[in-house]
Amino acid sequence: MKDILKLDNELHFSLNEELYNQDVIYKCFYWYGADFNIDINKINSTFLITITSKLGTINHNELVIKIKQDLIDFKLRDIVTKETKNIRELLIAKAFAHFESDDNPSTEISDPVGFDPTNF
Repeated sequence: MKDILKLDNELHFSLNEELYNQDVIYKCFYWYGADFNIDINKINSTFLITITSKLGTINHNELVIKIKQDLIDFKLRDIVTKETKNIRELLIAKAFAHFESDDNPSTEISDPVGFDPTNF
């Protein structure tokens, strides 16, 4: 968060797109909608955020701390989603695949430690 401006019932700041993409920002600030009006504008690679309280004055220090924690949370969620995309796609493909299954595989099983699953 940069360029933080604290007014009576408003908080203005900017976020760099290199740190937080648009999805992360919108997912994060969606949850503030009950108590705040959120205005998000993008200029070049910077998001300008204005938060206005619907309830009166703002405890700016608490709000800034909460925003920083929430941005980290949603950024981490975004990272995990991207890193596990292939696994989720494989699981979904496997779950909906139609195939016939044999009890024993039709190929020869070899294992360097000598385990033979057909001996059970």
